[in-house]
Amino acid sequence: MSIHNDVSRPVKKRFRGVEMRKKSLLVIWFTILGLAVASVLMFAACGDSSDTTTSTAGTPSSTAPTTAEQVLIRVTTPVPGGDEFLTWAQEGMDRFNARTNGAYKMEIFPGGQLGPFPESLDAIRTGAIEAGLIPLAAFGGSVPEFGLVELPFLFNNGEAAAYAMPSIQTVWDELSQAQANQRTLGCVFVGTANFLSTKKPLKTLDDLKGVIIGVDAPPMVELVNAVGGSGLVVDFTEDYSSLQKGIIDAKTSAPQYIYIAKLYEVAKYYTVFHGISGMYSFTVNSDVYNKMPKDIQDALSEELSATAASISARYVTKLYELEPVLTDLGMEFYYLPAAERDKWKALAYPGTLDALAKLGDVGSRVKQITDEANAKYPYTQQ
Repeated sequence: MSIHNDVSRPVKKRFRGVEMRKKSLLVIWFTILGLAVASVLMFAACGDSSDTTTSTAGTPSSTAPTTAEQVLIRVTTPVPGGDEFLTWAQEGMDRFNARTNGAYKMEIFPGGQLGPFPESLDAIRTGAIEAGLIPLAAFGGSVPEFGLVELPFLFNNGEAAAYAMPSIQTVWDELSQAQANQRTLGCVFVGTANFLSTKKPLKTLDDLKGVIIGVDAPPMVELVNAVGGSGLVVDFTEDYSSLQKGIIDAKTSAPQYIYIAKLYEVAKYYTVFHGISGMYSFTVNSDVYNKMPKDIQDALSEELSATAASISARYVTKLYELEPVLTDLGMEFYYLPAAERDKWKALAYPGTLDALAKLGDVGSRVKQITDEANAKYPYTQQ
């Protein structure tokens, strides 16, 4: 989950890599990771099919009349089709569609069908594509502030990250309007990246010395190097072979992706420490949004916000749901004790504070939001 320049590698890790293997792997991700977007993030197989996303929006329908000239809002995303993440997201969009009485139709086009992922932010900005479900941190090269959400040790755990998403959405909406001509109407927590190791459990700083750890983007390299390992950027599509051949000793990965990509076949030790979290966002071109009647704008904002909160909650629990599944497949989970995590954080977090400080008011606001979330949800060894 990179925060500088074009952080598209994490996206590839969870989604593109999954899609390359989806014929055999996409059985059920995040289907987000299926993240589950193919499952990061990849939980579809383990998801409860009877558990549907629930909207908290209060208004059941819009006053918009049914019209023959339906407005189509196309939503671009790098997440592959069939992913649980997209199923949940489309359910929320369908509720919006119903509230407009057919005047609007919001529809996801998965797997980059509408264009290359690196071009998606600009395509939404110009109106070439109406909306997106994208990881804005990947566009930190265009809007540096977007990268802040994936800084090392920014959040204590998934609970804190999910709690912070509505407040982050407010800040990101201001940024995206001012710098990318689009509204950010929902921010979704999509899991944390932890260490999956082939040779031994990584329990202490001593265990990390000299260990070659594959990561998805440069910020993760900084994290790994800070704690004594040797970080190496590896395309997530190469995770399985890189671990199998010993090119890397360990890899940053989310449990959803481990399951879908069958990484448990080549690595069995999983150290949970919630080092970096991931986020996707619902964005809509500002011109498209501004042309909507007020009640339609309200319906869209309400449904996407509610859907984001519901999906975030799913990803908080996905780690714990998948643990027994992966354990049965031979993996060993190790939750880093708080005292040991504090040692790791002491080495990497100063860089996070420096990055926040460099981005002025936005960095200060993000720090305030994360401090509140972390105070509410302290890290615990589970």
